[in-house]
Amino acid sequence: MYQTDPEAKFLGALSVGVPGELAGLHAAWLKHGRLPWKTLFQPAIGLAKNGFTVSPTLEEYLANDEKKIMSDPGLKNIYAPNGTLLKGGEMCRNIELGKSLEILAEEGPQAFYNGTIGEKLVKDVTEVGGILTVEDLRNYKVEITDAMTVNVMGYTIHGMPPPSSGTLALSLVCTLISLLYSMIFPCRYVETLILYLYACIF
Repeated sequence: MYQTDPEAKFLGALSVGVPGELAGLHAAWLKHGRLPWKTLFQPAIGLAKNGFTVSPTLEEYLANDEKKIMSDPGLKNIYAPNGTLLKGGEMCRNIELGKSLEILAEEGPQAFYNGTIGEKLVKDVTEVGGILTVEDLRNYKVEITDAMTVNVMGYTIHGMPPPSSGTLALSLVCTLISLLYSMIFPCRYVETLILYLYACIF
């Protein structure tokens, strides 16, 4: 599927899979949540509907992606609502996101996986060449796996298991530092810091 266009793995409609974050957060809330589900959405709803001030950094990012934004109706509606890109100091709003969040707050994740929000997502994705289906959304199930555990430098680190590589990378860097620290610089902290920086580059 990606042989002729490797960038399609992470850019464009073919990179879109089933969004699992909502279902995962709901599963975590069912097990550990203390606040009402609806309450959790209120800050994000307010931010989406009332907007936030565009920072100079965001203005720069928008300018760098101007061509992409202006050619996408959804992005243009958010970041160039009056036909030109938002500038620093102007307000950025996402009214449609606010409406979707309100529905999810009231009805729960099934409004997405078995409702109109998901159907709209599938329609938007397939119209631009994606392969996501309504059945994909309806068949999505949360799988809870054990965290990956590594012991380095006297600490126990818990992190994401593969295919995520963060835990493994952190373990590798910490192990390298630990070995070099004990073998070469047992009491010299500046040199250890330099080794740490080299390890991060590696």
